[in-house]
Amino acid sequence: MSSEKRVYKLNISGGNTGPGKGLSKLIEIDEKKSRLFETKKIGESINGGLIGFPNYEFEITGGSDASGFPMRKDVHGPVKKRILVSKKGIGYKPTRKGEKRRKTVRGNEITFDMTLINLKVTKYGETELFKIAGEK
Repeated sequence: MSSEKRVYKLNISGGNTGPGKGLSKLIEIDEKKSRLFETKKIGESINGGLIGFPNYEFEITGGSDASGFPMRKDVHGPVKKRILVSKKGIGYKPTRKGEKRRKTVRGNEITFDMTLINLKVTKYGETELFKIAGEK
């Protein structure tokens, strides 16, 4: 490993309801806080107090590793796999009807080599997470 500090990114979406509907926020965390996410899987909930947003609750919706390979919920474990995909979905968009391709994707478990983690707000707290443009 290099002596550089790794920076991890959290992409937080406002979800389908609440004051943050349709909004998103990208924040960076250090290595110590990223350890809280290891061994968590897509679909699990996280307490917002662990990352600096008390009384918030977040759900993991996906992510990607340093090479840009996306996580898929249907690939189990912390592995990188080449899977045969035929339908439009995460990591593949077919150009013709019935087209199949082998694509490399990550499993549904977060590991140390993830650089981006996507979260969705499921419960809002008192502090303001999303600032609307034009407001002070």
